[in-house]
Amino acid sequence: MSTLRCFSLNTILIPAACLLAACSPSSDSPERAGTPAGPGETPAPAAAPVNYPQIIEQNGQKLAFVSAIRSVELNREFQHNVQVLQAKHANFVELKKRVDEAKPEEKDALQKQLDEALKNLDADNTVMTRTYGFSLLRNYVIFFAKTRLYTPLNDEEFAKLSPEDRAKPDLIRTIDGRVHLYIASIESVTANENFRRNVQLVQAQREHLVQTRQALDNAKTDDEKAKLQEELAKTEDQLKKNIEEFAKLHGITPLRNYLIEVEESWIYTPLSPEEAKQIEEKQLATGTTPQPAAGQ
Repeated sequence: MSTLRCFSLNTILIPAACLLAACSPSSDSPERAGTPAGPGETPAPAAAPVNYPQIIEQNGQKLAFVSAIRSVELNREFQHNVQVLQAKHANFVELKKRVDEAKPEEKDALQKQLDEALKNLDADNTVMTRTYGFSLLRNYVIFFAKTRLYTPLNDEEFAKLSPEDRAKPDLIRTIDGRVHLYIASIESVTANENFRRNVQLVQAQREHLVQTRQALDNAKTDDEKAKLQEELAKTEDQLKKNIEEFAKLHGITPLRNYLIEVEESWIYTPLSPEEAKQIEEKQLATGTTPQPAAGQ
């Protein structure tokens, strides 16, 4: 089993910081017909995170700031550690099920495994709470505040680059054993959300196009073929327009593969009505913006 990689994040834990929720899963369906979302006004100021309000609201749900992670390396470690913790939790749940269903002669040995798994899980959960404010006892929303966009290059594409460009470490990187070209940085929550939605929209429309073509190939009647041909033409036209619009908005084509590295992310936790009320009452009573306790 993998182990947590521990870092001291005191330098990136920021008090009373918040952002408007734009990078969590959207309620909009990417399968719907539509056009890529353009750059609107960023819902939160571009100043230092400390200038953000402590509590935000998204789709009627109030969220409280937990912590910020401000480097590619630390975001990788956070993602790794979350995966480790979730895997250990899944292992614990499976062991618990086996203990509950075990025969009497098997139960003691399985119970020892379960106790050890719980001990390890509690220890790792404590590290995650202390380091990131992240606990298995709560749900979280992760907001991408800044990301880096790369695209993989084949040998021919790499050969076309100048020797100077090939030698630039900020332009060319080897990621997972493959050469990647740096494309751009996406510098705000809203911009990251728009990019994510627009990628999903184009991907969904491309998948729908493939499905429609397959349905047309399998159509039995002339009436069915006519309807599918009409739908196919509309889908092709809409997809072409959206690909063009995507290129205008983001300066790249959505027809390539891309890799996104998270450089800065912010963690929020949903508040129960009781928690939100307690914080609001404290704010009114003291005239201050109290910090939510990490992991609480």
